[in-house]
Formats: sequence, C-alpha cells, structure tokens
Amino acid sequence: MGARLRVFLTADQDETLLKLRTADAPQKVKDRAEIIRLNAHGWYVEKIATHFNWTSQTVREVLHKWEKLGIQGLWEKPGRGGKPKCKESDIVYLEECLKKEPRTYNSLQLAQKLESDRSIKLSPDRLRRVLKKGIIWKRTRKSHKAKQDPIIRSKKQADLDMLELAAAAGEIDLKYLDESGFCAWSEPGYTYYQRGEQKHLEQTQRRGRRLSIIGFFQPLISFIYGLVIGGVSRKSYIEMMEFEALDAQKIGRMRVIVQDNGPIHRCLQVQQLWSKWEQMGLYIFFLPKYCSEMNPIELEWQHLKKDELAGKMFDDELELAYAVIDGVQARGERGNYSTQRVKFNSNSSG
Repeated sequence: MGARLRVFLTADQDETLLKLRTADAPQKVKDRAEIIRLNAHGWYVEKIATHFNWTSQTVREVLHKWEKLGIQGLWEKPGRGGKPKCKESDIVYLEECLKKEPRTYNSLQLAQKLESDRSIKLSPDRLRRVLKKGIIWKRTRKSHKAKQDPIIRSKKQADLDMLELAAAAGEIDLKYLDESGFCAWSEPGYTYYQRGEQKHLEQTQRRGRRLSIIGFFQPLISFIYGLVIGGVSRKSYIEMMEFEALDAQKIGRMRVIVQDNGPIHRCLQVQQLWSKWEQMGLYIFFLPKYCSEMNPIELEWQHLKKDELAGKMFDDELELAYAVIDGVQARGERGNYSTQRVKFNSNSSG
C-alpha cells in the first residue's frame, strides 16, 4: 500500500480556507476548501469521502489540484458546463411572435417555430422552463379591437366616465345590460386528477335547448336578470326595460342603461318606446361597435361560466337553469351585491 495522500497548510492558508465558509462563493468551492482543511488536520481520503458522500477518487482530485494550483484549483475552469442552446434574442423573438401573430401556440409549436425560424433546437419541456420566468400558459380570449374606431371609442369612453362619476355621486343610477347563453354540455376544462389517469365527463342523452339570460348589472349594488329558453327576444327585452322604467319612475331618479347595438336593442318596436321611457326617467347609452370590454357585465358572464358552470353536464334545461340561478346568487354573495330574478310573462318569449 502506497503512502497516504496528505497536504500541509500554513497558518495563513488554513485561515483563508476557513474564511471561505462564509464568503460569497459557490458551495462546491466551500466543500473543496473544507476537504483541504480536513486532510491537513489528519483525515484520511476515505473518511472525507464518506463525510461528503463523494467518491474517494473525487477527493483525491481535489487534493491534487490544491498541490498543483493552490487556491485557484478550488474553482472550475472558465467554459465548463453545457453551453446554452438559445440566446436572449431567441426568447425575445418568441415573445414578439406571441404578441403580434393572430394565433395561439403551445410549447411544441413554439419549439418547432424556434427550430424552423432560428435553427435552435429545444425540447418543449426545456422551452417551458426557459419561458416560465415571464410567460405563462393561460386562456385566450376573442377580441374585436382591430375593428374599433379609436376616435368614436375615445369620445364614448369620456362620456361613460362622466356617467360613472355622476353615479358615484348618487346623481343617477347607472346599469349595464347584456345577454348571454348557456348549454347543457359545457366544454370540459382542466382539472386535478390522479397521475396517469384521465377524467371523463359522460354526456347526457340529449343536449337540450340553449338557455339565455338577460341581465342588468349595477356594480356593488344589484344584478337583476331573467332566463328564457332559446334566444332573448325583443318582447323579453322590452319587458325587462319596462320593469326598469317603472322602477326609475317610482324612485324619481334618472336611470341610464349602458348596452351594445344588438338588433333587439334598436328594432323599430323598441325605438318607438324610447320617448316613453325617457319621460319615466329611463335613458339608454349605446356603446360603440366592437367595444364589449367597456361593459363590465361581460366579466360577470365570463366568471359565471368559468367559475360556476365549467366542466359540468346537465340532464335538461331545468337543471341547467337551477345551476345558473345558483351561480348568479353565489357571485352576488362574493361580490356583495343583491340578485333578483324577473319571471317573464308566458307570451314574452316569442
């Protein structure tokens, strides 16, 4: 058996290595410094290897580098380790594509695009880890912003801001109107489930008819709505507006309804009622075309579908209606506003 491998340190060298314990240095450098000190204090290579859970050969290499290079041997040589396959400019390129291109991408498609456009080959899993610092996987929304008239939108937004100030001061009542719809077969979404298994939602025997909702939303105060089978007709719309006009007349304060330019909102029969409603204190503010984001009730529909009804199947229209009613009530409780369902006359759905 050969001589034991042993290094010898001066007092200054031992103190320098000891100070590395608290220095701003990589952990591997601190471990190597401790190996040198332990060996100098009489620890054999095998004992040091057991202490650090390293191989004896690795410990010997550390000791040999110390004898050959001194303290410089504790650090890795420049250029060690795998070279990055992509640069910051490649990630910026992908970010610009995600912002500007009129389509969606998953990680596989982004990896393919990076390879075809920039000759950089990364696995989808690796690309996800690179992107997650500033980009996340999230739902895409439809938009009509490209069709908006920016001048008209700006003027309408200024007018709406004035109405909101008047409402905040208690001078008027401001409500937002819109319609939406629900189906018994909602689109399955993501869910937590056991690894290696997939959850299935069994479809009911029949899809059933569409359930529509028309609502008046007064943020932080109230949500008044009505449900109909099929689409919301002009008769249902008129009945709801008559309800609001009578309430405005009873309270004696001006009420403004913010709504879009849907066909039932501007049909001839409705236009003939505008002057009557205004005499009762009910006025209509029409949003500019393709500007649904200016109507906060749109967010109520989104959350109602995403948070209350998503991933559920309903046996019939009645079960769906009860789920919508419960969902509206739950949102009202969370948003601290009252909810009220208006029951239409039997001849108002035609």
